[in-house]
Amino acid sequence: MEVLKIIIGFLGPNGTFTEEAMEVWMKKLGFTPEQYKKVAFFSIEDMMHEVGKSLDAAVVPVENSLEGSVNITVDSFIRGVDAMIKGEVILPITQHLLLKNIIPLSEIKEVLSHHQALYQCRGFLKENVPNARLKEVSSTAEAAKLVAESNNKIAAIGSKALSKIYGLKIAAESIQDSNNNMTRFYILSTQDEMITGRDKTALIFSTENKPGSLFRSLKIFAEKGLNLTKIESRPSRRILGEYVFLIEVEGHRLQEPLKTALKELKLTASMFKILGSYPIFDLNELKR
Repeated sequence: MEVLKIIIGFLGPNGTFTEEAMEVWMKKLGFTPEQYKKVAFFSIEDMMHEVGKSLDAAVVPVENSLEGSVNITVDSFIRGVDAMIKGEVILPITQHLLLKNIIPLSEIKEVLSHHQALYQCRGFLKENVPNARLKEVSSTAEAAKLVAESNNKIAAIGSKALSKIYGLKIAAESIQDSNNNMTRFYILSTQDEMITGRDKTALIFSTENKPGSLFRSLKIFAEKGLNLTKIESRPSRRILGEYVFLIEVEGHRLQEPLKTALKELKLTASMFKILGSYPIFDLNELKR
């Protein structure tokens, strides 16, 4: 009898950091690769909409420590994605310069990668390949694939895993501008997580466009001693100057004092949606 596998989506193709984050999460849950089926998507929003349909879960990038938020992930929640956040994974990101065959860096004519990877390595690129054309592609994996199929004067920025998948050589290691380069990922499912005692809750809301309205909303959390770990604004896409706010706050939505704070905010907000409560990721888990 065939055992049903968990079907989980990731931002493809194979070899992306999103796939690596997915593997970290599944290992944390105690699943072996034989117990789940991974499906590559090339659109974050399309993948998020498939949670609860063709997917049991999905992994999406949400922010990088150097470049900030992945806007399409936040915007997809605002535009009505029903998936909930069940967990998070934080990955240290190490970028390498990949070539089909090793040549002097001065001979490289073009460097391909995801726009975040290019940004994360801009100091190295400016100093070592100042005349090379920088070209954005959909992912670091796509960049590696294109380099493997092209002539030898095109380079990619990506991980060591990609060099093995596509048979590329590492021309320069650890070329990111900061060693504190980390990306955080959301794990999405149809339900969020139960109370663990060390949780965060994410939500989106909007307020009236009046003086002090945002202050009054945030004051609700401050008065209850609740710590906001993230706050950002995104255009509502309805009226110029109207914004939707995403916040993350320590605590679980079903526990006090956060439970009461959320009720109070819902009464004053013109739009309000809880995205989920989930355990805070412990970086020490990567060492296990």
